[in-house]
This record gives sequence, structure tokens and C-alpha cells, in this order.
Amino acid sequence: MRNTTEFKEIFKMPLAKVSAVYTQLSGNPHAGKVEMVEFLADNVIKGRNDLNTMLIAISNADTSTVPQGKPDNATAEVANRAHDTALSTLGEVKKLETAMQSATMRINNTIVTLNDELSSIRNTVQAINSHDIDLKVTQQISDALAPFLKVVADQGAQAVVAQAVSVSVQGRKSAQDLFGININDRQGNPLMFDVYNDQSAPAIDPNFIWNDTIIRHLYLSQQTGENVWFGGEKGTGKTQTVEQFCALTGRAFTRINFHKYSTQSEYIGDLGADQGTTSFKPGAFLMGFTTPGAVILLDEVSMCPPGELAPLNGLLEPNSKVNIGGQVWRRAPGVLVVGADNTLTNGDDSGRYGSTNQMNSALADRFARVIKFEHMSEDDEVKAVVRHTGCKPDLAKEIVTVVRVARTKVTTGDLVDAPSIRSVIAFVRALSILPIAQAWETAIVNRQPVESAIALEGIKVTHLNVTKINSLI
Repeated sequence: MRNTTEFKEIFKMPLAKVSAVYTQLSGNPHAGKVEMVEFLADNVIKGRNDLNTMLIAISNADTSTVPQGKPDNATAEVANRAHDTALSTLGEVKKLETAMQSATMRINNTIVTLNDELSSIRNTVQAINSHDIDLKVTQQISDALAPFLKVVADQGAQAVVAQAVSVSVQGRKSAQDLFGININDRQGNPLMFDVYNDQSAPAIDPNFIWNDTIIRHLYLSQQTGENVWFGGEKGTGKTQTVEQFCALTGRAFTRINFHKYSTQSEYIGDLGADQGTTSFKPGAFLMGFTTPGAVILLDEVSMCPPGELAPLNGLLEPNSKVNIGGQVWRRAPGVLVVGADNTLTNGDDSGRYGSTNQMNSALADRFARVIKFEHMSEDDEVKAVVRHTGCKPDLAKEIVTVVRVARTKVTTGDLVDAPSIRSVIAFVRALSILPIAQAWETAIVNRQPVESAIALEGIKVTHLNVTKINSLI
């Protein structure tokens, strides 16, 4: 007998009902219950039927004419009735699935309608705090959908919808509580940030150093829903800023890395086959776009051929609703989009960032503000090195001073690329094992173009105080 642990529900069914379905499928009215269960289990294992359909057919089987002796014409009648019952049950299952999909669509439309009405309320009643309204309405929606989510979970269907609906604003925290910096608006009120409950939010890096200007821009985008562009030197914290904002505010983080061969089908989606049918499969952008509170990072976006970025024009508009793949895609509540690049949308004149393109003017206009990222202040950089390496502050200050001298050589043309904070941290960590000269070469020099070697060698000789560094390690 096959191991029936997986099929114990069939084994528990009344013998007459099992016999009715077994007779229909096998044509043999004479068998013991073990043999019948084994035969029905084989049907499931070999993919002829699924277990749920089999159980429904058995439960609804007509046993009034099940033969007890030699097979006769009644056998055919029983088989036909069992077959009709199974088909009827399958029809009911399909109706349930269709009803659930319809309910999901109605719920999504209701959420969109509520958000439209909320926008109207904000414009009419300026005295009411808009985020208090957001929080209350979102909580009411979450409470109203709780029974639906339970049904979805019980049925094991529409898991993606269930997850998206369950993500909501759980509360609000000040900039002081989240980022450790006390920031107020012009009226003296503390900046308050929405905090979500997305389980996929990134891990928090307690060593990250925050900048109050960047926090203000993130707050402004939260309030207005505007897209922003982060541009500037490599190693200035553009990507990490977006990731850590998501970590601290409980938001999903969707990072899309563009390159010169990127296509819209990679990040938007494309048609694909699924169990013999062809349907539209959404890409990473649309998945993030429909997740409440998600932040989408378009990283190195100017590397992508401009024509492949055309679909973003409609999607980056306020309250966008775009038909893609035969379906209307709407921006979920709280979704933010950030472009990040070494350029400021106008391309690269320095030649340091090859393969970048000047952004299409229509697309660049979808980003409300272009924020230029620069290297940290000397004090903040020293603090960051100490936090990440555990070294003495005096050692961090000594190394940061030397590296900042190297960065000034970029403006004079003596150095092609400025050493980043990551390079500084790598250099300090290497000092615990490697000689100073070797640590400098592997962490700072070797990643630079050959034409920068002379300048870096000169900086090592004139500014790297070996005696002092050895005394601080």
C-alpha cells in the first residue's frame, strides 16, 4: 500500500462515497478500500486530478445506487452521477475564484476612490493635519479589509494582494526619533515621518551618518509624493541614504540597477508563458509601484538608452494610472521614486562616468528636485570612520585629512577620481594587518587610473605620517 499520510482525508471518507468515485474512474466496482484509496492517490500524484477536487467529488458523490454485488447497468449510472457532481463542484470553485478576483478589484478601486477623496479634503480643509487624516483613513481601510484578508489566507489565493493590502502606516515618528537629528518646519513644528510595517524593509545600519538637508528633501517628498533626483560623486551615500530611509521607516526598498543594455521589459515587465497561457508579467518597477509605502530607486538611470526609459514618463506623473499589458497600474499610497546617478540629469562633461547619457527633458522634468550629494564634512567623515572601524578618533582624523587632500587634486586635474568614504574605511581596516604602504596601495591607489598614480604617490610621501599612524593603530 502506498504511504497514505498525505491522502488521509480520502481514507476518512465513507466507503460508499469513495467506491462511487473509484468506480467512475476505474470502471471496476469491486475493490477493497485500501486499493481504492491507492488508485485515487495515484490519480492525484500523476496529475490527472488535484487533491481538493478529488475530495469535493467524493464528498458529493451519490451513493444511493452503489452496487453491492456483481456490476450491472447501475454502475454506469453511479459513475455518470459522480462525474456530473465533480464537474458541478469544479464550476463552483471557478465561480469562487472569479468572485474573489472581482472583490479584490473592487477593493483596489475603493482604495483609489478614498485616496482621491482624501486629496480633495486636504485642499478644502487646510486647518486639519493631512497626515492625521491619512493615518485614520488607512487604519479604517486596514480594519475593514481584515475579514477579506482572513478569507484570502484561508483559501491560499491572491497572496500578493493580501500582502500589499496589509502594508499600512502604523504611526508617525519625528526626525529626532528616527534619524537622531532635531529638525523643525518654518512654524517650529517637528518633521514627522510615516512609519510602515512592511516586513521586507532593509536592515538598519546604526553607523549611518544622516544629513539634515537630505532629511528635509525626503520629508518634502513624503508630503507631496514628488519624485526626486540624487546626483553627485560616487561614494557620497546616495544609494545608502534611500536604503536606510526605508529601513528606519519600515518601507519596502526596490532598487533597479540600469546599464547600457537595459530594456523596458526588464524593469517594467513583459508577456510570459504560465501553465500553457500567455499573460503579462510585471517587472520590479511595477511590483514596487503597487506596494504601499515602497521606495523605488532608479540607480544609474542615465546609463540606460533613453528610448528604453519612455514608459517612466507616464508612471512618474502625480496620481498616475497607466495601462500596461492590458491592465491599469496605479501608484499605491505613499510610494516614492528616487533617481540616483553620478550626473545631475544633464550628462557627464568630465569623462569620468563613461556611457552615461543626457536625460530626456520630459523624463528629467518628472523629478521635482535635483539634489547634489557631496562628500561629508570632515567631522562627519571622522565620525563615520570611527563607527565603522572602531579605530581611535585621532587615527580616523589623520587618515581623513590625507584623503581630503587627495580629493582636492581632482579639481586640479592631477587625480581622476576622488577616494570615497568606502575607500577610507577599507584603508583603516587594512592597517590592523597590512603595512601602511601596502594598505594605501590596495585600498586607495590600485582602484585609480594609472595617470593618478603619480599624484597619489606624492600624497603618500608628503602627507602620510607613518610614525604618527603607527602610534595610533
